[in-house]
Amino acid sequence: MLPKIDVGALNLIKPEIDVSLTQIEGALSAFVEDNSNNGPLAECVEAMEQVYGALRLIDVHGASELAEVLFALLRQVNDLQEKTPDAYFSALGNGMMVLARYLEYVQIKAINLPQLLIPAINESRQALSLPMLGEGYFLDVPFLPDANISQPLAIDHSQSIALAKRIRLMYQIGTVNLLKDQAQPVHYRLMRRALERAAQLCTGKPLALLWWVGEAALEALSQGVMLNDSRKRVLAQLEQQLRLLVLPQGLAQPIDMTVLANSLAIVGLGETGGRVEEVQKAFDLASSCISQTQLQIQHSSMFGPGGSVIKTVAAVLKDEIAHIKDVLDVVARGSQQEEESYQTVADDIQKASQTLVMLGLNDVAQAMRHQANIVKTWTDVPVEQSLNILVDVLLQADNAVATLDKEMTPGAQTVINNTRISLHQLDEARAMLVAESRAGLSLVKRAVLSYLETNGEDPMHLSNIPATLQSTSGGLEFLLIPRGAQILRSAAGFMEVWANSKKMPAMSVIETFADAIACVDYYLESLEINKPVSENVFDIGEDSVAELGYPVTNRQAA
Repeated sequence: MLPKIDVGALNLIKPEIDVSLTQIEGALSAFVEDNSNNGPLAECVEAMEQVYGALRLIDVHGASELAEVLFALLRQVNDLQEKTPDAYFSALGNGMMVLARYLEYVQIKAINLPQLLIPAINESRQALSLPMLGEGYFLDVPFLPDANISQPLAIDHSQSIALAKRIRLMYQIGTVNLLKDQAQPVHYRLMRRALERAAQLCTGKPLALLWWVGEAALEALSQGVMLNDSRKRVLAQLEQQLRLLVLPQGLAQPIDMTVLANSLAIVGLGETGGRVEEVQKAFDLASSCISQTQLQIQHSSMFGPGGSVIKTVAAVLKDEIAHIKDVLDVVARGSQQEEESYQTVADDIQKASQTLVMLGLNDVAQAMRHQANIVKTWTDVPVEQSLNILVDVLLQADNAVATLDKEMTPGAQTVINNTRISLHQLDEARAMLVAESRAGLSLVKRAVLSYLETNGEDPMHLSNIPATLQSTSGGLEFLLIPRGAQILRSAAGFMEVWANSKKMPAMSVIETFADAIACVDYYLESLEINKPVSENVFDIGEDSVAELGYPVTNRQAA
């Protein structure tokens, strides 16, 4: 399960962050070309400090740490000027590119995977001669479960020292081969046996948990988790911990939480293995880690074509498919085409299939190519069945493009299972309904203002408001915004009593009613501009209608 986050705050500040990063990149490029052009460097430092502060404020893990180390690099560049090492510029260029991509990824996917940023953070830290971050740096370990030790040992102190030395030697023999990139299953088995024995030796002591987790990490590596330099360092860290066992009171040493977290990060990547699954369950790693396969998919998504590029290509492809549909509509009416016209349609379908391949939509691209080959054989008006099959494939392609476009649009995650529906048309209907809902709320606001201008003497201004609020709430239900719909229904109940009473309530009450309407309108406006805010805004509306005496039923926990 991918860890979801609320991106409402990021939606608000990301445009300014994008502008700052672009300005910094431009100033750095100008300085690299002509190091006498150092005027904007101080502004770069200030801009990156603001980016770092903003990301820390909204708590986007990983992004704030990357911005912090980029800020430190820029300060060094500003101090060193023309003496700045090339490694600084390389780390800055890559780091800012990764930061921009990651923020777009988080905004679109509403997923925070800070481990994707560790390589870029470490590149900058290496340039600054700072210690590298381990893969477990962002892993939260809120509790320590008991290690599952099957056969604890009953030996005296001298025997435990002798065993500890053998365990360390056993582990070292396997580690040497792994560090030389000569890993074989036998080496993993030897190292796992060493840590299994270490766990038995430390039964009842804190270190037993580390060896239990370490054994699971080795199992994950032996089952396919890639052994990179970072994970080799973890294996070396475990070997250093084994040295403690031969020291006086070595068995009673506390766990090094950094080594434990780094080992757990490896276990979290694992997909098979009894010990791996055991440790994943014990530490509830499913809530904070994803498998290596999933991580690679998310990495490809983050570093693939940017959202703006995909949306542009998708828009062009949508027009191409629409043109093909128009031609087929003419054919379906019985209008005979020249053979060259069918060849043109086939070429258009073939061209669209190539664009689908570029977007990674290979299955539907193959179906389009197959249809292109069929259309090439047409010499007369095709039979209805052939036309229907082609139209179905075009609808499938259109929906695949629409789905991809929605994936690149923050907050646009409505799932439609009926493949016979055009998603583009559904999106247009949805946008129209959002606009109509906002128009309804605007009518409510104007009606209340007109009522206030008469000092409450003309309650006729209020007569249509309850019906308007009820119909707008129905639109919100269709838009899958149940909290907003409930607020409007409660507001309608209040307004009905107000309109019938022919008595003007206190201004504080009217302002509270306005707060409820404003929060729903604010949320709808965010949908209208494809920058959805958090549903926490509905807390205000729910509090407001409750204060009016019309609380919503089944209120969600904040």
